[in-house]
Amino acid sequence: TGDGSSKMHGSGIKADDGLKEKFKEMKLGSIPFFKVEIKNENFVFKTSGQKTGSKEDDFKQMQQALEDKVACYIFFRDPTPNNDGKWVLSQYMPDSARVNSKMLYASSRAAIKNDFGSSSLSEDYFISDKDELTLQAFLKSRAKMDKNELMTFQEQAKDEATRGEILAMSDGFALTVADVPITVSKEANAALSSVKAKISNKAILLLNSKTQELLHDSKVTVKNAAMEDIQKVCMAQKEPRYVLHRYSHKFEGKTKDAMLFIYYCPDDANPRQKMMYSTCKSMVLSVIEKLEITVTNKYEASTSQELTDRVVMDELYPKKAEKVSFAKPKSKAKGKRRLISKKKFSAV
Repeated sequence: TGDGSSKMHGSGIKADDGLKEKFKEMKLGSIPFFKVEIKNENFVFKTSGQKTGSKEDDFKQMQQALEDKVACYIFFRDPTPNNDGKWVLSQYMPDSARVNSKMLYASSRAAIKNDFGSSSLSEDYFISDKDELTLQAFLKSRAKMDKNELMTFQEQAKDEATRGEILAMSDGFALTVADVPITVSKEANAALSSVKAKISNKAILLLNSKTQELLHDSKVTVKNAAMEDIQKVCMAQKEPRYVLHRYSHKFEGKTKDAMLFIYYCPDDANPRQKMMYSTCKSMVLSVIEKLEITVTNKYEASTSQELTDRVVMDELYPKKAEKVSFAKPKSKAKGKRRLISKKKFSAV
């Protein structure tokens, strides 16, 4: 599908023997980093850096290797103490990259980690902007990591595999997108089911950043919320949200319902949260589909001003551009008039 959901169980891309040999060469050498892209559904080695003797300068080299609209993987040597010989896998996902590309890289990350060797990696480092690939930014991110995030890759893989095997749980159920497991909490499941049964007209959902558990944001207490209620909840947060909303409205004198799926992601949200929510969006839609809820319209919003009835109605019923006619001045030229190309004007 257009949003990349066809890749949600892994892209199937693997490193060929040539790239695996290149991985070995990189590990044994002294280079500080190397870059891998996906081209024609293959992992492709793009470039590597030269050792400078300065960690800050090594990171500057990495920044220069990034392109504004092109996603990629950057493998770099872990610069922190007690991690000699370890590498960090940085997944660079610029906001301007194509959605399909983002989903392809997200769903292929597990494969490239496995091909490189998970035991050689200390952590993932998700970035969406070149400015995040500096020594200072990385060390700041490392300092914020809690015990759960500092699990070894083997522990993470074991934990993910365990959750991935779960098809049903007493408190909900679990599904897996790429190597990102999503557990649906009992409350989130109940909120979605209430929308399906028309007990409520909305379910506002969020992700636990540590466990990737889909939770229900219960701040809107009314069963039948207006867009204004949803707007207030979202604008009070600096975190993304998923919203399922049975939108009752009138159009051309008739009362109609539309099942909206809104992905709200404010511009000033944490880059890692943006990455997580963007990666998991197709899986949340899959959860909704498994509950046999048919979404009629999907759209994204980055500001609270986009969560209004006017914007929703414009999304549901796009206005056709009106043709504007102009009075033609009488020609003063003598003889026959020459034919010129007719340009169409549309009202703005």
